[in-house]
Amino acid sequence: MIQDSIQIGLRKDFKKLTTPSDASELPGSFELSYLVSTPAVINMIIEASTELLDPLLPDGYATVGTEIRLQHENPTLIGEEVFIRVQVKTVQNAKIVLEVEGNDKEGRFCRGEHERHIVNKKKLMEHVYNRFSK
Repeated sequence: MIQDSIQIGLRKDFKKLTTPSDASELPGSFELSYLVSTPAVINMIIEASTELLDPLLPDGYATVGTEIRLQHENPTLIGEEVFIRVQVKTVQNAKIVLEVEGNDKEGRFCRGEHERHIVNKKKLMEHVYNRFSK
């Protein structure tokens, strides 16, 4: 099976030096523009997850995110290095659940779970085109 190469406990440690592009740019959030935003943390989790899982799949397959539960517990300053660990918690058919934890030099700033599904890219695109061609 495709998912046989994805085992419980498999993990990826992702490191990033945060930049101004990781801050919130929403109206009314100027005062917080020196803090790493939650959407930026989610993007880091997605990047780490795809770097971990997708190279293990055959050509024509990828993982797509279907759910994320994140507790962004502490602020992190722009310019700080962050470490995101994603680790496979469960594998059930094409569904993979990853545990997530983010740390900076002061300790943990986030934790949660991220669910991804293995998909055939061609079939996914056919589904999308069929769905929107009505």
